[in-house]
Amino acid sequence: MQFPVRSKPFLLVTSIAALCGAAFAADAPTAKPAAPAAPKTDAPAKPPIEPTFANVAYGDHPRQVLDFYQAKSVRPTPLLFFIHGGGWVSGDKGFTKNPGTVKQYLDAGISVVSINYRYSWQAQIAGVKPPVKAPLEDAARALQFVRSKAKEWNIDKQRIGASGGSAGACSSLWLAFHSDMADPKSSDPIAHESTRLWTAAVMGAQTSLDPKQLKEWTPNSRYGGHAFGFMDPNDPKTRDTRFAEFLEHREEVLPWIKEYSPIEHVSADDPPVYLIYSSAPALGQDQKDPTHTANYGVKLQEKCQEVGVPCELVYPGAPDVKHKTADEYLIASLKSPPRRAMKPIEADVRYGPAERNVLDFYQAKSDKPTPLLFFIHGGGWQGGDKNGINPKPYLDAGISVVSVNYRYISQAQEVVPPVKAPLHDAARALQFVRSKAKEWNLDKQRIGANGGSAGACTSLWLAFHDDLADLKSDDPIARESTRLWCAAVDGAQTTLDPKQMREWTPNSSYGGHAFAKAGEFKKFDDFVAAREKILPFIAEYSPYALVTKDAPAIYLHFGAPPNLGHDEKDPTHTANFGVKLQEHCKEIGVPCELSYPGATDAKHSSSQEYLIEKLKADEAQGSPVKVQK
Repeated sequence: MQFPVRSKPFLLVTSIAALCGAAFAADAPTAKPAAPAAPKTDAPAKPPIEPTFANVAYGDHPRQVLDFYQAKSVRPTPLLFFIHGGGWVSGDKGFTKNPGTVKQYLDAGISVVSINYRYSWQAQIAGVKPPVKAPLEDAARALQFVRSKAKEWNIDKQRIGASGGSAGACSSLWLAFHSDMADPKSSDPIAHESTRLWTAAVMGAQTSLDPKQLKEWTPNSRYGGHAFGFMDPNDPKTRDTRFAEFLEHREEVLPWIKEYSPIEHVSADDPPVYLIYSSAPALGQDQKDPTHTANYGVKLQEKCQEVGVPCELVYPGAPDVKHKTADEYLIASLKSPPRRAMKPIEADVRYGPAERNVLDFYQAKSDKPTPLLFFIHGGGWQGGDKNGINPKPYLDAGISVVSVNYRYISQAQEVVPPVKAPLHDAARALQFVRSKAKEWNLDKQRIGANGGSAGACTSLWLAFHDDLADLKSDDPIARESTRLWCAAVDGAQTTLDPKQMREWTPNSSYGGHAFAKAGEFKKFDDFVAAREKILPFIAEYSPYALVTKDAPAIYLHFGAPPNLGHDEKDPTHTANFGVKLQEHCKEIGVPCELSYPGATDAKHSSSQEYLIEKLKADEAQGSPVKVQK
């Protein structure tokens, strides 16, 4: 949705921008601190939100610490990676003055990390050259550390967006544009992690630290010399007093300038960025606040447009504003259907007669038939859409992707039981895809299913069910197999038996809608009371009841540890489902990896990681499940 430019005063005060206000003040080191505002008496102050984990060390220095705020979610969550401002000479990771900043992200299902880092003056005293290396490389190390905690903290390693104001904005852009600093050959596993970002949205950013550029863009520029040692480290007030000396010695420090200026690193493979400033640009003219002028944004946007990197620039009167605030941009970017690297090769391909019997196909480039990710969206079989998949990591790994829609239970009230419709739609879609194997260059053997919640249950049902292929059918699609190579799922319901659910998780409330017409089971107790009558249906559509020794390997991920026999905050997606299915699989001899925060035996941090490894590593091996050629 686009927001037209209006003649009303520009409103920059967002929760993140408000948080950065203190940092902007800190970027004027000679100014006297403003007197504190009188507290309002008509409303109590919001209490700060306590971090899930506070002052987590990611390095040895006292300021190499971060706070982590965990969003509640079944699946790995996106992450806001916040870097405070303060000119790299002051500031702090705390959100105590703006608890709403954290809350709105947590409410949106986005976890939050806020970091401290070494100040440049501390680095200068310690002999780090240039001093700015310390705060910027601390931010990179903190990002790698956070990725190393992805499994424990239930974080999506892909969807991490950076934000900050002023110096924190500069650091965020440096991470966004810099080539990956991962070192796969290091003996330190944290150093193996990527430093790339999904996106960045920043306030009042310095996009260059080159004094020549700064002087051309904004003649009264004064900022940046301290990053390269032009400052008395024992007196932060000298930070902006030596710009002339910085400019004079530019050539001597030019390699450093190019390494630590975000604009120098922009390339075509960089993520989209969002820049917001509190006043309009005026290139070539003095500015009231030359340290946070929108002139920086205009020049960076020009550079991004040259190489094809999306860059949204916002200031009072800016054209083409799509997001009014950095918060709005970040939440939309991190939570909307994931950014597609490309449009489907085939979109809305029909595999059946119902309106929602359509799928999208994304083709990986390969000279030989590719493995396939078969994605089934969640939504309780009552909502959701096939657009909720990011195919890029799979395509990059040489794995094609199919994402399917299916009939909702509400659209199949004539079907007995209603859950038969979405599950059999998934099976038919899988058969249809196999029938297109030659045309779409697919390996019929290596198909792995994935989904969350109801999509996870459906994936497991396919994985464990006997082959639904009908070799005697006149319909060639019906002769195709429904077996899988593997399945990796998130927040799965592994049974639809109310008796089992009550035993595993006493406050269970899910599942009755799968077997009854709308409104027939008004509460879970009605489902329990009807159990014996519908037990054949429960046994047919519960993954747990279908496990046999010839089933493929599976992976289960949950967002919180199990607690068998106790009420759960989210009984519909509890890891109790996973514990019991894993026990059952082990009894029969089916490989089942169970992952949740604190799990000791999990080898993979996400279903994506598992699927890519499983579908690619097993390429030369025999299929665990035989399918029709």
